[in-house]
Amino acid sequence: MESGSRLGNGRYVVRGILGEGAQGTTFDAFDEQENRAVAIKRFDVRGAQSWKDVELAEREARVLATIDHPLVPRYFEHFEESGSLYLVMEKIEGQTLDALRRRSGPLPEDEVRRFLTCADRALSYLHGRSSPIVHRDVKPRNVVRRDEGSYVFVDFGTVSEVLVRRGASTFVGTIGYMAPEQLQGRAMPATDVYAVGATAIAALTGADPETLPHRGLTIDVRRALAGRASDALIVALERMVEPDPDRRATSVAGALAERAQPTPGQPFAPRVAQSEVAAIGSTREDALVKSIRGLLWLLWGLSWVIVPLLVRRLGVAKDTIPLIMFSALASLFVVTWHRGALIRALLRALMGSSSPSAAARAGNAPRVARVARVAREAATAPPRVDGGDNFTVKRVDSADVEPDELLEPTELPSLVSRARSVGGTTRNR
Repeated sequence: MESGSRLGNGRYVVRGILGEGAQGTTFDAFDEQENRAVAIKRFDVRGAQSWKDVELAEREARVLATIDHPLVPRYFEHFEESGSLYLVMEKIEGQTLDALRRRSGPLPEDEVRRFLTCADRALSYLHGRSSPIVHRDVKPRNVVRRDEGSYVFVDFGTVSEVLVRRGASTFVGTIGYMAPEQLQGRAMPATDVYAVGATAIAALTGADPETLPHRGLTIDVRRALAGRASDALIVALERMVEPDPDRRATSVAGALAERAQPTPGQPFAPRVAQSEVAAIGSTREDALVKSIRGLLWLLWGLSWVIVPLLVRRLGVAKDTIPLIMFSALASLFVVTWHRGALIRALLRALMGSSSPSAAARAGNAPRVARVARVAREAATAPPRVDGGDNFTVKRVDSADVEPDELLEPTELPSLVSRARSVGGTTRNR
């Protein structure tokens, strides 16, 4: 399709091609009706090799229509035209992770940790739905880095699809980034965790996972990342790309919470990574939306008592009570539909930002700085070896911390897990 072509009865003007893949071609376009840039994915129904291919495209449209998360493209509409199915969605401005590594080479650890933080937020939302969504094709080409630094998952063309087309040896997914169970048609949330880990390894090395050293079916992460990443990140990635889904980390955050055990004679240095700090408050929006939904339903329940009292006091006919209550119920369904999508949009509008979590992180900045100071103090003194395999790690006593520097139990759990993972003898000094 040439630049300048129009789609959707002339509403969309094609400006170029964003990408091409097995599931279709994605165009860069402009919506003249809404005055915004969009991405339009075309699937040629007439050229489909099987009805399964057509179902793939329709399924992607249905799934995207139910998603509302800042790290997933927004769905606008889909339509059929000239024998093709078109899916219109938000255009994510930025560069794919694949383009970044090809242009600049291997990415630094801090950048990869930022990607992992975003991946955890997106997967927690997708996997935590009442009907969990498994992306099934996470890879560098399907992850876009916005200019402000966040990473967005794109291309949901393989969601909820049978992965093995029997008799044709064709797989929906990408070799190197697919977990072993995906080849057996048993995709699950942990399958996306594997793909995110493989994508992070590809970003750190600049090479695709299948070209890296292996030990049996396992990527030899430690050998592949020697000198490129901290021991803590290597341990986390090893847990993410574990071939056995029963032994694999069930979430990105769970993998990052694990830390390597220190060896005798080496200091235990808690490290507060930038991406871990950024994770504070990253799920505050979801929690707030859930609380507001619960409050609205509670108020509706109480209104069965309050409304009759008001009707009696105002002298209104009693037969209006059912009308009032069921009208309120209909409004409540609209407000809380799709996991509170309208509430989420109103919160973003009130906060004046498309990313409420950014505001939450900004509000946590003073406390994060204090946490970092305490962690640095805990890491400054070398351990004292007591003769055998036991060693002492300096810790900060609570008396050394100001009252306003004390943390809630839920804040920076990674620091707690690191402190608890220390072997040998520990005591306050």
